[in-house]
Amino acid sequence: MFAIVLAALDRNGSVLPILCAMAVHELAHIVMMLACGGQVRRLTLRFADLQLAASGLGYRQELLAALAGPLANLICGAAFCMQRPSFAAYSLMLGIYNLLPVWPLDGGRMIRCALLARLPLAQAEHISGIVSLVSCAALLLIGVFLTFIRKAGLWPLGTAAYLTVRLLMLARRADVER
Repeated sequence: MFAIVLAALDRNGSVLPILCAMAVHELAHIVMMLACGGQVRRLTLRFADLQLAASGLGYRQELLAALAGPLANLICGAAFCMQRPSFAAYSLMLGIYNLLPVWPLDGGRMIRCALLARLPLAQAEHISGIVSLVSCAALLLIGVFLTFIRKAGLWPLGTAAYLTVRLLMLARRADVER
């Protein structure tokens, strides 16, 4: 219902391409999960956040399922750049964003699965947490560099701060839900 209201109020035509990019992303996860023998337990839609809960996957299969969403977005971004440029742009942004090595994004899930396949749970989660924090710190440093050194305006630092806070909030929520 929320998506329908947004689409109706959308004056520049951004909502539908964003929703399509998100749908492609989640559908790719679902297809890969099912292909790997997993089951989809729940699909939750929150504002600017879709969560997919699955069961029956090993670490390798979960890694493949996590990779499927961003990979589908990157392929769509390349394939539709001429015919549907706004869909292609949103697909590329969504794919790149989800590849950030920050838990609970897909990139963070891939790192965690790769670590869990080789290390004990506590050690894998510790390393995954460090990678997430270092990645967020790198985002902030890039934002500071672009804002103050390259004089690109406040948007790079604002975007980096927003992403860092959002990623840390998602990580906290994911840890509480586990």
